Amino acid sequence: MLYKTEGIVLKSMEYEEADKIVTIFTKDCGKITAIAKGVRKTKSKFGSSLEILTHSIFLFYKGRNIDIVSQSEILESFFSTSKEVFKFAFAANCVEIINKLTEEREINVGLFNLLKEVLHYLRISNDPKLLTLSFKWQTMSILGYRPSLNHCCRCNKDIKDQKEMYFNIKEGGLICNNCIAVDKERCVKASLYFNKLVRKILITPLSTISNATIPDERMKELEKITDLYIAYHSEKSFKTDTFLKNL
Repeated sequence: MLYKTEGIVLKSMEYEEADKIVTIFTKDCGKITAIAKGVRKTKSKFGSSLEILTHSIFLFYKGRNIDIVSQSEILESFFSTSKEVFKFAFAANCVEIINKLTEEREINVGLFNLLKEVLHYLRISNDPKLLTLSFKWQTMSILGYRPSLNHCCRCNKDIKDQKEMYFNIKEGGLICNNCIAVDKERCVKASLYFNKLVRKILITPLSTISNATIPDERMKELEKITDLYIAYHSEKSFKTDTFLKNL
């Protein structure tokens, strides 16, 4: 059986003499792991369509153990960002996040569109780090981990403009002064700026965020809490995070 869908290549690795195993996040079928036969031959019909960060239309053949990539046609190539190592690293970080936080065949059109959007705007962004961190918060929100930023995540008290704030990594949101006095476990101090920033990130298109910048001090706070939040709820580590920190 043949089926057709658009997708973005999350991972590509060599297999045997001329083949590749590719992981593709598709719009209609979710994440798919498939084999592309003969792709590494000089005259391969696939060209660069199976390189990481490439958005293509794929024709798959349903195999017994693993699906086979039968044809592909490039719609947009983000691979050229490899010429800009910094932006390419952020793009690779985004696809690793999607690869590790999604399950095979789970369809999520909203997340697919978000990934396509972030890869497109990373190439022209004023601040690729801010755009990538914003993508991570929006991804967590789509996956059901939207943080509580207007009310205490324990008692539901209104705290959106409380002067001293703590973000509870485990419970997923800000915590009021009364609740923090009882238990500070897995809580990290957060500024009012952080609270207002993430609230705005969650409702702002990435196209708009791509033109924005924030001070370095605020970026460090956003990055710290973002990394803690994703690491706790995903229970995974990300190779590209380490690479980005060493750039």
